[in-house]
Amino acid sequence: MEENKTYQKYYNPCELPKVTIAIVIINVVLFVLQTHLFKYDAWSLLGINWDKLVDKEFYRLFTAMFTHASLAHLGSNMIALYGAGMYLEEKLGSKRFLIFYLLCGVLGEILGCTLGGYVLQREYISVGASGAVFGLVGMLIILSLRKQMFRIPMIRIILFLALCITDALTESGVDIFSHAGGFVVGIVIGLIYSCVAGEKTIEE
Repeated sequence: MEENKTYQKYYNPCELPKVTIAIVIINVVLFVLQTHLFKYDAWSLLGINWDKLVDKEFYRLFTAMFTHASLAHLGSNMIALYGAGMYLEEKLGSKRFLIFYLLCGVLGEILGCTLGGYVLQREYISVGASGAVFGLVGMLIILSLRKQMFRIPMIRIILFLALCITDALTESGVDIFSHAGGFVVGIVIGLIYSCVAGEKTIEE
């Protein structure tokens, strides 16, 4: 089939990533509400750490993904989210993309909290979509390197990583553990999906 002959060429998405845009809008709206309307400490109410997991406040695994510490934090995450999402959503499908995004975020937070809070005994509270975004970048790298669904110029992937890492290194009080956790989860999900999908993804 024609796609079999051309799938190894660099891939440029042509469809509007509706779920990706919806996630960006939700994050922006919630940030505005958080900073201008709410009078309480959104971090302590919506963020996640090891103690909150022990207390079974599992809703925080989701709310933490939609709570940001600053405008710069929000901006860098949303730019990276759109950059990765416009590739992955078109190829994975909107529903599957949303599921993988949430999985990367939730499992990344759990892995980060376990490593940072339980293993290393660090006291902190985590907020932000960074874990989920790093997970998407991890998936993007795996699926691109395996040349199974598409290929992306390596410079673009490097820019995605640079944007995420710059945010992680320049923002004070950043939860490095959830960043790393999300990235690891994304790589694992990418490998599993790549193996399960096999050549079928190329032939469709």
